[in-house]
Amino acid sequence: MTWLAPWALVAGALGMLGVLAAHLLARQRPRAIALATTRFLPDGMLDATSVQPVPRDRWWMLLRMLIVALAAAGVAQPVLTGARVPTQTVLLLDRTLPASAQQQALSTLAPTDVVIPFDSVATLTPAAAVTVRESRQASLSAALARLLRARDSLARRADAVRVVVASTFDAGSVDAVTEQLRAQLRDSIGVLGVQTSAERVVSRGAITVRADGDDPIAATAVLVGDSVAGAGTTIVRLAAMTPADSAAAVAGRTIIWWPPVRSDTAAALRAITIGSRSWIASLAPLRDVRPPAAGEYAVGWWGDGQPAVWRLDAGEGCLLRVEASVPAAGDQTLTLAAQVWLAALVTSCDRRTGQSPPPAWLEAPVANVDAAPAPVSFVSGLAPWLLGAALAAALLELLLRLRSHT
Repeated sequence: MTWLAPWALVAGALGMLGVLAAHLLARQRPRAIALATTRFLPDGMLDATSVQPVPRDRWWMLLRMLIVALAAAGVAQPVLTGARVPTQTVLLLDRTLPASAQQQALSTLAPTDVVIPFDSVATLTPAAAVTVRESRQASLSAALARLLRARDSLARRADAVRVVVASTFDAGSVDAVTEQLRAQLRDSIGVLGVQTSAERVVSRGAITVRADGDDPIAATAVLVGDSVAGAGTTIVRLAAMTPADSAAAVAGRTIIWWPPVRSDTAAALRAITIGSRSWIASLAPLRDVRPPAAGEYAVGWWGDGQPAVWRLDAGEGCLLRVEASVPAAGDQTLTLAAQVWLAALVTSCDRRTGQSPPPAWLEAPVANVDAAPAPVSFVSGLAPWLLGAALAAALLELLLRLRSHT
């Protein structure tokens, strides 16, 4: 057990000694002696303070000492840490790895090790309690942020902490803050090599655009060509999708619903980012924004961090929903930046199972970024209960005193 504020234990011990002294130095009325002149003395002068060999009102004394002890223990904030181990391994486990690769990574751990499995979120889990589950998206930033929050508590359980990561290191798992989070960790992070199956070969085809009349995105799709998007990729530039579109996604195709809302070419420039690709043009968020449906998650963002593209995995394929108005056909939709961004959009549903080389900045903190201290996450779960028990005992003492005087 660890005490976060051990000074409170010293204060509590002094308080308990004070209660004991108060009961030993009891004021009591001396033995009465009939003297005629005592009738002229005030009542208060008839009491005297004397040291008692045995404390008076012992049950009251014990109750009051219990109140002080509980309050002091609560303020001291005890934390159950268990036995320390010489070395503890923390595994950052990418959920986009195949189940066999995840199981292989888990087999290298000891029962005292911990795992931070991460997809779009990350949790800290004992190695023995981790279950293998595959996901289609992973955020390395979420794993590093969770490690930062838990780093101080993990250090109290082991003499040394070893951090390793098992990941595909796909470009989609890295965002703008990943490298900054890594720079805040002083630990070296090792890469755990895992055996993965060969990356699935995606057959490519032309991008189909369904729209009423001439459409600026259709012109951009023609320039992108037919060697980027997966076969069966369709961009629906209509007011709504059809049940056939949903069925096509379940069958393994990529369906992109992009409402045909036009923006003013003189509107302010905005940026939409997908992965590492950004498109800056006269773009604007849609006025009628539909809240995300169950299972949808953001894969594209505006420059201020608001979601602009949502993804929903359906069967063997996926559905993408773009919430942006675009300018009419012209230079802004035909630029190279627009083509590269559209290529990133139509390939964001590709599934990758292979392990790419880790980024260079992962192995050691970046030298030119100041490392910030990790936020304290070592919090006592017993403190509120101890303080609550002290308050309850104080109320009990008050009620008993009121009852004894009635």
